[in-house]
Amino acid sequence: MRLTLKIFEYRDKIFGFALDKVKNIDQAQELASDIIYEVYRSFLKPVDIANIDGYVYRISRNVWAKYVHNLETGRQFEDISTMEIAASEQSDDDDERIKQILRREIGYLSRRQRVIIYMFYYDKISVNEIAKRLEISAGTVKWHLSDAREKLREGIDMNIEKDLQINPIYFAEVGHSGYTGSKGDTSDIFDSSIRMNIAWACYHEPRTLVEISREIGVPSVYVADQLQALADFGFIDKLDNSRDPKYRTNMLISDLRDTDGDEERDRILDEAAAAIAEKYIPKIFSDLEKSEDHWGMSCDGDDINFIKYTLVMLAIRKLRISSSDVNRYAVERPDGGCFVAYAGVADDSRRPAPDKYWSCGDMTRDCINGDPLSDNAALSVDCCYADREGRWRDNLDTDWDWLTKFIKRGKDSLAPEEYKRLVDKGYVYEDRVQPVIVKVPCDKLNSALYSYPDDKMTVPDEIKMLCRNVDKQFIDFNLKKHPRHMHGLVREFYTNILGAMIMLPRVIEKLLENGQLMPLTDIQKKNVFSVLFLANEE
Repeated sequence: MRLTLKIFEYRDKIFGFALDKVKNIDQAQELASDIIYEVYRSFLKPVDIANIDGYVYRISRNVWAKYVHNLETGRQFEDISTMEIAASEQSDDDDERIKQILRREIGYLSRRQRVIIYMFYYDKISVNEIAKRLEISAGTVKWHLSDAREKLREGIDMNIEKDLQINPIYFAEVGHSGYTGSKGDTSDIFDSSIRMNIAWACYHEPRTLVEISREIGVPSVYVADQLQALADFGFIDKLDNSRDPKYRTNMLISDLRDTDGDEERDRILDEAAAAIAEKYIPKIFSDLEKSEDHWGMSCDGDDINFIKYTLVMLAIRKLRISSSDVNRYAVERPDGGCFVAYAGVADDSRRPAPDKYWSCGDMTRDCINGDPLSDNAALSVDCCYADREGRWRDNLDTDWDWLTKFIKRGKDSLAPEEYKRLVDKGYVYEDRVQPVIVKVPCDKLNSALYSYPDDKMTVPDEIKMLCRNVDKQFIDFNLKKHPRHMHGLVREFYTNILGAMIMLPRVIEKLLENGQLMPLTDIQKKNVFSVLFLANEE
């Protein structure tokens, strides 16, 4: 253990020495690996070392001298260019390319690891025999094999990513509708360019493994594992069980590079937001102001302007007037998640500017077990008018449980880290609760997430007609841009457009322009569009 720690202390210094000599990161890693190996061997000898720094420096200089000599006279190890690397029965140009990458990556290993890899995989020499020939322990051989395999894997991955087509795509907008599992959502699974490009390659038409490989310019021996992983998680369907099956992506992917119709779409949404701000919201605001208890809503300082922001969010949800269920297309994932996945494709070389009207979907949380002291339900939305961008990952059940505990039992009921989290989130400021609070009867708590305050808001017939017209336009437009097997999901996905949270920032913008709303304070921006429903203890 002491020996390992001592070598660890010199690791960065040795790499710095190597980088100063060769001026190349890859070569510096190789040189540093050789130096560390020699330092390790030297430290094993029972010799008293008066000046360890100087001792390590002399070893580094000696290894560097040998390194330069090898560069000049030819490397003194097995010639990897002639290695016989096993090929599949159906060897093709892709196989040859992957073998070339493998040879190159083996060359990047330290001399010791190159020798061990060659002896074990190509000379078929056992671990014990390698240990005997090299005068090291079998455990050390096993460690070198494991470490070398990991380095080769990383190196091949890096080269594969670089070898994608000239202009690979990437997912600029990634999301889900439903609930996630232990592995996360769409963005967690599509964590590499290779997976994104595979999904896009078989979106518009089914393709075989070889066809996908040729489409994205990556060897099939590498695509196979990635394709299988996406199929296992239900993002891609295997359509048959033949020897050469076809695959088809079943998540909703929009091509953000196709800007045809974008101006018309923005015009439609902008006009709709203006109509909502003019012909729907004013009566809701007026009725709220006339209500003595503000429809049961309260907030810090009873700021009616702040409450109105939340009311706009609730009023937009009321515009979901048509029957629609996106989640009927949700896929059950092996990690326990069940959601519809969606993404937007962009060119890796031309990433789109951030959407000024960005918004996430409804984020609902609930903890209902029949105890008025702990029962709660919460609704929140992140958008450009809220000073937070964590979205669902930063919207935790425990946030609302701790806030409920703070409200019902006081600050002393919280652990220091729980209280700090509420303060950092902006849910508590100077020991005052910040989100909008609504108290409802215990038996109404769960339904409040989806029905409050429906009975107090009426959607005018003119706005209902507008909702239907916008849906028809969006559905007709998007059916043309997606493959037939996605048309069912497209119809559900683009129904109730004006009731989706993409409208929230647009409507808020109109209300601010018209003076119907006043700007928020900095602390209010941290928890706006967040409402906590509590069981009424009376």
